[in-house]
Order: sequence, then C-alpha cells, then structure tokens
Amino acid sequence: MTADALVSDPGGVRRLAFVGLAGGLIGVGICRFAYTPLVPVMIGEGWITPAEAGYLGAINFAGYFLGAATAWFAATRIGTGRAVRLNLALCLLSLAAAALPWGFHWLALWRFAAGYGGAVLIVLVGPAVLVQIPASRWGAVTGMIFTGVGIGVAATGTIVPLLAGRGASVAWLGLAVIVLLLAATVHAFWREPPEAGLAPPSGEPPARMNLPVILLCLSYAAMAVGIAPHSVFWVDYLARELDLGIAVGGVHWTVIGLLAAATPAIMGRIGDRFGFGRTLVAAMTVSAVAVLLPVAVRAPELQILSSVLFGLTMPSTVALFAGRTGELGGRHGQRRLWWLMTLYFALVQAGAFYGLSALFDATQAYLPLFAIAGSVLIVGTIAVLPVRGRGVGKPG
Repeated sequence: MTADALVSDPGGVRRLAFVGLAGGLIGVGICRFAYTPLVPVMIGEGWITPAEAGYLGAINFAGYFLGAATAWFAATRIGTGRAVRLNLALCLLSLAAAALPWGFHWLALWRFAAGYGGAVLIVLVGPAVLVQIPASRWGAVTGMIFTGVGIGVAATGTIVPLLAGRGASVAWLGLAVIVLLLAATVHAFWREPPEAGLAPPSGEPPARMNLPVILLCLSYAAMAVGIAPHSVFWVDYLARELDLGIAVGGVHWTVIGLLAAATPAIMGRIGDRFGFGRTLVAAMTVSAVAVLLPVAVRAPELQILSSVLFGLTMPSTVALFAGRTGELGGRHGQRRLWWLMTLYFALVQAGAFYGLSALFDATQAYLPLFAIAGSVLIVGTIAVLPVRGRGVGKPG
C-alpha cells in the first residue's frame, strides 16, 4: 500500500476511527463485558447459578478463540467488509436470543456466538482501520478503538441496572437495540481496505520471534488471566459477597467503564510520546495493584480503589499492547503479530475462566481468584521490562 493510498484528511480519519471505536464497543464492550453486570440479575432470577456464571464466561472466550482463529480465513474468502457485517449481525442475534430464559445450555450457545462474533470484529476492524491511516496517527486511533471497550463497560454499567428493574430479558433486548444502531453506523462509515493492505497472515513473511516478541506474547497471556476475575466476578462479589447490592455493583462497573472510555486515547498518545514499551510496564504494574487490592483491603468502602485502577488500565493496556506490536512488527507485521496475540489471549483467557470458575465452584470463595490473577499480572509486568534486543520492524 502506497502512502498516496492512505487516508490523511481529518474527516476520513475520524470516520475510520469511529468504525474502530464501534467495533471495539460491540465486540468487547458489549458482547463480552455487558454480561458482567447482568450476572447477579440472572442469578437472582434463577436463570443460572454463580458457578454457571463463570462457566458461561469460559464459553464466551471459547467462542472468542474460534472467532479469532477463523477471522482471517473468512475475510479472504468473502471479503473483510462482508465478514464484518455478518458478524455484526451475529452479535446482534446473540444478544436478542439471550433475552429468552431457556436455561444454561441456551445461554451457553449464544454466549459462544457472542464471543465468536466479537472476536472477528476485534481481529478485522482494528487492522482494517490502521492499515489505511498514517503511522503517526496509530497511537491516537488505537486509543479510540479501545475507547469503545470502555464506553461499552460504562454504558452497560449504567443501562443494565436501570433495565434490570424490568428483568434480565429487558436488559438483554436493550443491549440488542444499542448494537443495532451501532451496526448501522459501521455499515454507513465502512471503507474497505485494499486487498493488498489486509492480506491473510499466511501471505506475509513471518515475524521474527526474538526475545522482545516472545516476552510480549507471554505478558499478554498473563493479562488474559489477570483481568478474568474482574471481568466476570467483580460485580457479583460486590453485590452479594460484600452485600453492597446490585445498584452499588452497577456504580462500580460504571466507574470502571467511564475511566476505561477516557484513558485509551490518552495512553495511546503517551505511548506515541514515550514509547509503547515503557508505558506498558507502568500500566501493567497498576493493573496488578488493582487486582490484588481486594485481597489486601477488605473494607467494602475502599473497593472503589480497585474499580478505579482497573478502569484506568483495563482497555488502555490492551491498546498499549496493540501499539507495541506496531513498534516490533511494522505496519504489516503488526497485523500478523496482533492476530497471533489475539489467538493466544483468547485461548489463555478461556482456560483462565474455566479454571477460575472450577476453583470458585469448589471453594465458593472469591479472594483466591483475585490473588491468583494479581500474581500472574506481576509475572506479566516483569516480562515486559526493557530487555536488550531488536524488534522485527518499524511502523511503515
């Protein structure tokens, strides 16, 4: 792709950035994280048990892994735009179907579908946007993409508790309406990337797996484990274990979402200024503190500290990982490396959800989940400390 083919006018960049934001909002902010504030509601209405809530999280990530694994194949067979639109429809259907209280197995089917569709959006939409804009805008636009995740968390933390008063079914249908509106906007703003600009990973020379790349993959896998307890159990822990109620749990989730919406673009610009590697170390450290705080601090009124720190770093750290792949892989190598890391992340997090859910099922205790996750995040932080070695390329 030549420099002349890049979208450089401010309006065009903004439209592409919004497409990326909507993709992140639907794929992760709603299809993954909208489930969290609904957990205590569905448990209270007898749809699922607490252990089943964790297993549904694992099933969602199993779908996410399969979606990530097949996204490029689908894009090369039917085109990126068509693959994106089909999976937008799948995400919409999965939310509408979840409104039917037909038991664990029915929900498992549609949580799997939501994970699959969301992963395809994350794998295809972001790179389709980044490959069309100058490298100098990557930090800001990558931040916008993951701002969508935070907006989804904030919106569901606000909307779900309001809708939950009318029942879980109404909450699921409300989320489906939001996705319908966003999908229509993506369809209107979509700009198909050139075929050469978004070729399948197998068509590119493989990225050199040197020490920085290997450690980056290890750290990203550690993050997959580290954010798992907050992603599924946090609101339920606050609402039922600490007896703070669903409303307070929803407030915490909203705080997480508002901060998660505000920080990725800021972190992206900081990464542009100081380097994504250095910024990533700081963000991973804060993430570890956020996840370990419930273990160290038991006072209910102080749990907001964990929510604040988690909101500051959860999606923005993912954005920093995406930016770091650009530093190590260059414009086209970034796509291959990010695709591989998305696969690793989905596989590890599906296993983490299943393992942590099984542990909770056996112990009925939340704090060991946070202790394990926080310890893994410390390992991930160590893995991205500066090391000697060169990357596989520079952004082009």
